[in-house]
Amino acid sequence: MRSLFNIALLTSVLATLSVVFIKVSILEFIIPVALIILVFMSKKDVNSQLLTLCFAFVFVLTSAAMYTFNTIIKPAEPNVFFQNIYGFSINLTLSLTLLFILKHRMTVAVLLTKGRTASVFEKNHAEGPLYFLVLILVFVDFMALLENFIRNLEHIGVNEEIARAFWEWTFFYDYYEYLKAVPIFLCIALLYVGLIVRTRRQPIQSQP
Repeated sequence: MRSLFNIALLTSVLATLSVVFIKVSILEFIIPVALIILVFMSKKDVNSQLLTLCFAFVFVLTSAAMYTFNTIIKPAEPNVFFQNIYGFSINLTLSLTLLFILKHRMTVAVLLTKGRTASVFEKNHAEGPLYFLVLILVFVDFMALLENFIRNLEHIGVNEEIARAFWEWTFFYDYYEYLKAVPIFLCIALLYVGLIVRTRRQPIQSQP
């Protein structure tokens, strides 16, 4: 469906443009660009377009949330403990949003296509692994948030002598970007694999 392609493309382009307003690395910039490429590659496959749209939409939300965090929340809150609470909570909410959208992809498909395109409701081989990877993202965000509380127990009323024992609990804090980057790039790779499988499946099925 042409309209779904347009929505997916515009959302992916918006995701790419949105990174202009936040400080990102080259690797992070590659993600929305890859989504644009995937949309063009899936021009004849609305099923793959919809999956790509799910990620592009949440990426736009992420850029908006990070811009708000960096320009409003962070300057207004000098305490790093509370900064981390806001930051990790925002990321956890975004990961849960992506998980929710993927889980209810069929409902999204009905809303966008009005049920007029049957192929959008077909099973995509990338769905299961994608769902698992997004669950990993949720887990990393949750553990980073939980670790932040454990590492700063003195800020929530625990005696400092006791809290000091947990000051070195920084695993998720130290490796947060890497722990998030790996599943995200694997998601992009799976979107590509799912597209390739779907585009090659039809010729195979038509063989006698």
